[in-house]
Amino acid sequence: MDTPRLRAQVEETCMNAWPALKDVFYDGWLIRLARGATRRTNSVNVIGPGRRPLAEKIAYCEAIYRAHAQPSYFRILSDASPELEEALDSRGYRAEDETLTLYMNFRRHPPPRPAAAIPVDVHEGRPPRDWLAAHTRHSRRTPDEARALHAILDVLAVPAFFAEARDGDDNIASVAFCGIHENLACVQWVVTDPEQRRTGLSRATLSALLTRAQAAGAVGACLQVLATNVSAIRLYERLGFTCELYRYHYRVR
Repeated sequence: MDTPRLRAQVEETCMNAWPALKDVFYDGWLIRLARGATRRTNSVNVIGPGRRPLAEKIAYCEAIYRAHAQPSYFRILSDASPELEEALDSRGYRAEDETLTLYMNFRRHPPPRPAAAIPVDVHEGRPPRDWLAAHTRHSRRTPDEARALHAILDVLAVPAFFAEARDGDDNIASVAFCGIHENLACVQWVVTDPEQRRTGLSRATLSALLTRAQAAGAVGACLQVLATNVSAIRLYERLGFTCELYRYHYRVR
């Protein structure tokens, strides 16, 4: 396995599968903006080397986020050079939320079949309203927070699938979606009714989603999950996400 190449492909796929509403490219950095909906789409990402002084670049990013009434977040990969982190530390930025990037090779771990007892469905291209409503409800977001997050789907440019599983009352109890880029599926927005967790709904939803992604030509899948979310990590490992490629965390002031 060409790990550096795979890591680069996964990082690119994750960016494309969860786009920001606005981007600013600045001297090797990508400044992402999406109404503050999530840190992943509202943070500075190092794309390549630059020429400008580090302090000047940080100040520029801070000005961009200040103009949008948002805090300045910097996303720091585990293999990044220490200079940026040291500079942010000296400016009072604190580290938070270490996150794992996991990979699943479909040849080694074929997507499991969804449980026959749980009704599942997968939508292509755009989710229906009841899917969006279920995502809002189960993620415990306010209507304004949900609108800001769901607006990202309007600028999603890669093929996407949206999976759902229903409970015994025929209500959508679990959802997830994936975007596909260069035959790699990036799984996002995995959420289940808090009252019905550990009942097989998340596994059924993800199994249906991964099966559909494989049928669409994907040869593997990736996802990013908080290191503290032990129950989710165990579920993902059982599904086949057994390879940890890299980690990242945020710096915020």
